[in-house]
Amino acid sequence: MMRALIFAAGAAAGFVAGTRAGRETYDKMRGRSNELWHNPAVQEKVIPAVQDKVTEAAGVVKEKAPHLQETVGGLAEKVTHRGGSGQHSAGSGSATSESTPATDEPARPPVSPGDQPRPPE
Repeated sequence: MMRALIFAAGAAAGFVAGTRAGRETYDKMRGRSNELWHNPAVQEKVIPAVQDKVTEAAGVVKEKAPHLQETVGGLAEKVTHRGGSGQHSAGSGSATSESTPATDEPARPPVSPGDQPRPPE
């Protein structure tokens, strides 16, 4: 038991000493990386490269936006028609087993016959 206490005390002291030394090393590395990042020579290279990537990404977005709009529109249509039965989910007036009540409670999965119902959260 005494050996375990001595070991734990030594581990705690080593952890504290290592953490302090690690923090100093981290602060030095962070300071040097900030100096490098804010160096005008580095910024002269970084800014044009970033601008090129932004322009490239904007082109990809413009190219894919119409397809994305069609895809999202199709998915929205599927959701509102609930399985293609022809019933519109909003304003149908009849409650089905698939409908969910309009409450602020989170949706719960259906309960199987062998499962116990969960208490309200």
